[in-house]
Amino acid sequence: MGVCVSCRRRERKIPEKRSVPGVVGPAKGAAAELLPRPVNRFTAMANSMSNIKMTNPIKNMVSKRRIRYTKHGFNLDLAYITDRLIAMGFPAEKLEGVYRNHIDEVYRFLETMHKDHYKIYNLCSERTYDPSKFHKRVERYAFEDHTPPHMELIQPFCENVHSWLSADTRNVAVVHCKAGKGRTGTMVCCYLLYSGDQPNADEALKFYGRKRTLDEKGVTIPSQRRYVEYYGALLRSGVAYRAGAARVQVRELRMSPPPAAHVPAAAAPPDLVLCQADPHADPHSEHNVLVLKTPPGCVDVQRDENSIRICLTQCTPLFGDIRVDVYNKPKMKMRKEKLFHFWFNTFFVTAEVGAQRIPPLPDSPDLETYKLTLNKWQLDDAHKDKQHKHYSPDFKVELIVEKVPDSSTYRPACDRTRSPTSSSSSSGSVGSDPETDGNWDSGIQAYGTLEMYDHHHLWRSVILRAEPGRSLPLFGALFGREIIDVPPKE
Repeated sequence: MGVCVSCRRRERKIPEKRSVPGVVGPAKGAAAELLPRPVNRFTAMANSMSNIKMTNPIKNMVSKRRIRYTKHGFNLDLAYITDRLIAMGFPAEKLEGVYRNHIDEVYRFLETMHKDHYKIYNLCSERTYDPSKFHKRVERYAFEDHTPPHMELIQPFCENVHSWLSADTRNVAVVHCKAGKGRTGTMVCCYLLYSGDQPNADEALKFYGRKRTLDEKGVTIPSQRRYVEYYGALLRSGVAYRAGAARVQVRELRMSPPPAAHVPAAAAPPDLVLCQADPHADPHSEHNVLVLKTPPGCVDVQRDENSIRICLTQCTPLFGDIRVDVYNKPKMKMRKEKLFHFWFNTFFVTAEVGAQRIPPLPDSPDLETYKLTLNKWQLDDAHKDKQHKHYSPDFKVELIVEKVPDSSTYRPACDRTRSPTSSSSSSGSVGSDPETDGNWDSGIQAYGTLEMYDHHHLWRSVILRAEPGRSLPLFGALFGREIIDVPPKE
């Protein structure tokens, strides 16, 4: 006869644990202090594995096409751009040190090769480490990954590096971000221009690409390259940069030819978001970003077979570093999708650096008007479309802005005469506010919502409103932690 199921289950039961004579429990009190402390096996493994050759294949894979330093027993994601200027990846700890530069190895390298004569420049806004690990010779000029530095950040960085290198001929500057390529390359190229090592932005970018990467593709993000060009133009002109010297209001964004038919923006109304960097941010801390949102109905979207035009019927004056985000808003999806974005600086647009002056618009004949033209390869995200699946090779964006006098206040742009094919859409707006018109007080014109972000986290939102005809303060009056909410007159 076979064995029943219940019997088989009893046979499979694990035998009960029995106490063994002579075995006592863990020590307590003073006796516990004499015993070795428990060790975190994962941390210990990471700290030891990062210093032996078995992790080198992992590090090589993570560093991709970046040049590595493999001399004198080291294997680091690190390259000498010049004899005294070093670019490297982030000095990581614990498990991250298995596939990135381990902070102990970086310390050993610097102490071996440049003892007492190195200073580190950390460009990461998302992470940091204890400066005492490098004798507190660490400076921080932080900005976001995949973005250009704010213009206020570049000159202090270059001056600090130059001061350090000039103090002793043996001194070296070590610059890093997370991967040690894009942000690092942007600031290193700016310093190469500042020091006169390279004659212009194009040569500086090419030189860095050869020294830092195997495929000579160093700084690849278009907006980062644009800011190197801006800084080169600033040095050539000899003019001091002033963020508030050029206030502009955006009037129109044109895309031509339209994106491919399968791209949602080809059918759905595009959404435009304007962001302004806080020029008063501390160079050694994270930067804030201000996002202006206008109420629905302030944007006129016009399209034909050759172009898509997003015309703003009102815009608060902006100055300094501006980010333009273009989204599509599919009707069947709750979340909008970004098409592309780009950064520009109003100081250089009005100085005709990468931009040109054009005849004024009919409704504002007294204002200087400029057009910033960017091709596909000058647009962040769109430049990745190398197979031209979404955008044609001759795709371009034209941004029309008007220079606002320094002493002026907000002036709404007049409504334009719409073409027969135009469509006014609340879904295509400058960061459309979801509130309905009923939420706005009767007789009060809402100029928009100002949102302030600190490292991607919204910490304040203020509705800007005033009576029709009453002026609204410029963005300059809204910076900092004290935000002005313009109330209606009693």
